[in-house]
Amino acid sequence: MFDKFQRFLEKFIGPIAERMQKSKVIQALTNGMMAVLPVSLGVAFIAIVGNFPIPIWQEFLTSIGLAPIIQEVIAMTSGLYAVYIVCTIAYETAKMEKQNPITSVILSLAFFLILVPQFAVKLGGEETIVIKTASIGTDGIFVAILVGLGVTMLYSYLMKKEFLRIKLPDSVPTMVTDSLSPTFVAMIIFVVALLVKAIFTYTGSGDAMSFLTELVSKPIASLGQSPMTVIVVFTLANLLWFFGIHPSPIINIFFAVMAPVFLANINAFIAGQALPYPEIMFFSSIIMVGGTGNTIGLAFCMLRAKSERYKSLGKLGVVPSIFNINEPLIFGVPIMLNPIFFIPLVSSTAVGGLVLHLFYKVGFLNYYNPTVELPWVTPPVVAETFYGGIRFGLAMIAVVIALTLLYYPFFRMADERAVKEEQTLAIGEQENE
Repeated sequence: MFDKFQRFLEKFIGPIAERMQKSKVIQALTNGMMAVLPVSLGVAFIAIVGNFPIPIWQEFLTSIGLAPIIQEVIAMTSGLYAVYIVCTIAYETAKMEKQNPITSVILSLAFFLILVPQFAVKLGGEETIVIKTASIGTDGIFVAILVGLGVTMLYSYLMKKEFLRIKLPDSVPTMVTDSLSPTFVAMIIFVVALLVKAIFTYTGSGDAMSFLTELVSKPIASLGQSPMTVIVVFTLANLLWFFGIHPSPIINIFFAVMAPVFLANINAFIAGQALPYPEIMFFSSIIMVGGTGNTIGLAFCMLRAKSERYKSLGKLGVVPSIFNINEPLIFGVPIMLNPIFFIPLVSSTAVGGLVLHLFYKVGFLNYYNPTVELPWVTPPVVAETFYGGIRFGLAMIAVVIALTLLYYPFFRMADERAVKEEQTLAIGEQENE
């Protein structure tokens, strides 16, 4: 049965994946995302250490003044993903287009920063311009992708027009020529940036990032307060993440809508009464098992990888995933815009929710403490044991197994493709020798 399903995936998803992988755009996106991997892997260790869920450890870090320093390091690494991504994608796109990568990166980064919202505030009696930091982090990834691709392609197109390039004598050093020749092209690109920023300002959205936030947040606010809302919201969140749009706007709206539910459960628990909305509390624990997209299942699949690529990534990514840090997988596989992982990524919340719903309906889950607060890096199963006792911990083990089974056939297809690529590369190297 598994082999039949594998053949089905190869027949219908394989051709799509193959066509996408041959696309210059997808290649630039894939290579650009993977280039950010050292940052996500490097800061993962610091994030785990700095947020380790042991009160004594947290108190120690605070007492020696290291806690705020750790958070600053995290903010300047994982908090700047959009900046890194616009640079790496612009660089890879320029290589594909056979243009100057450095110039493409500089122009794309400048274009992106122009779109970042700015505000004038008074600090110490003086007016200071500040930027919205969320826009240069994960909230700005989708805009960063569009800018990295779009600006570089526009730059490449314009540079092919002889009349737009400043021609200098051959005696002029190459470095000077490369810097001055795209002057008119840069002018055009910045005029486009000005127009884009003006359009979003005049339409009332304020900026491109806020426009996307408003676009995806409105439908969430209209949903009701039910377990199905949890499934719908986080399925949509996974879908957005697949396309590079960080789901934090709709997640924030979700928690705002659900705030009365959480508060009612807390008040009932303190009063010694039955929780009015128990199933929602259980469901809230399966929204991001191992990170957005419930990728802990994929991390465990990689432990059985046959390709060197995924063997290495699995060794590096499984520990962060246990602590709900999945950027190494998101950018390393990558999962974004990868058709092979579209189905498991989008459906993971529904699958986990179904497993948990079955445990709840048969009466296996009968206790939940809504007053417990744990750091976000607390591993799955451990966190659920604190929330709902050993039964909830066991139910979460079943959820993790289900997520692993969900990802496995799709990972196996990706792994087999990686093995073939490595074999082809090895044969090519032998022939060259």
